[in-house]
Amino acid sequence: MEKIEFFQDLGFSEYESKTILSLIKLKSASPKEISFDCSVPQNKLYGILKKFEKEGLIAVMPGEIKRYQLINFKTYIIGKIKQKQNNLREIISISSKLNNLDTEGEQFVFSLIRGQRAIMNKLAENNLKVKKEVLGIQRNWKVWGAGLRAMEKAVKKGVNVKLIGFVDGKCGERAEEWKKIGCKIKKYNKKFGDFPLRFSIYDGKEARITIGKPEIQNPEDYITIWTTSKPIVAILRRQFQIMWHDSKKF
Repeated sequence: MEKIEFFQDLGFSEYESKTILSLIKLKSASPKEISFDCSVPQNKLYGILKKFEKEGLIAVMPGEIKRYQLINFKTYIIGKIKQKQNNLREIISISSKLNNLDTEGEQFVFSLIRGQRAIMNKLAENNLKVKKEVLGIQRNWKVWGAGLRAMEKAVKKGVNVKLIGFVDGKCGERAEEWKKIGCKIKKYNKKFGDFPLRFSIYDGKEARITIGKPEIQNPEDYITIWTTSKPIVAILRRQFQIMWHDSKKF
């Protein structure tokens, strides 16, 4: 229980969490003692103590120097947990309604997705919707559970998946994971450049282009352009076919 992460998960800031842990440890203490124990700056600590006092989490002990101690702590924390549980139930309720929304009719030409995690989630979700074909250019063959499961389901329902990428060393080991679930794989031909453009085409109707390493070092800054532009999709699909023809089987 005495972990900063626990209190942060309940909505407390890092400084607030450290203050609580110090009060648990010290039982009662002055602002100076609390600050010394948990390394929270005193100018920040006074605001935290004032907030806790207002919320009924701490009491001020009489004396020449103000000292503070936790009160109603268990009741307060239980209340925080119940609030989190209620919020979670509300989120689950809302998410269940989202499944009934029809978004197939929405039209767009371009959208931008930022961050590797968001991109991976989008890829996994989209692979579940594909009906006939996935064509893709890889680099490092990112392997993650949701992505593999989604692609495996697509392959099992008859989707033709063709992927091209580096297959040497660690890349080869990761590519093998995708091959095991039924993806057709070929080794990238460097005549097309040292670093291939990462892109995918889905059912010949939409495509994604991802810009990451080495152009962008921080995975949180990776960018994916998602498009339904027919000319761009056609150009990428034609480029893939040329690359597939000139690449070696893995």
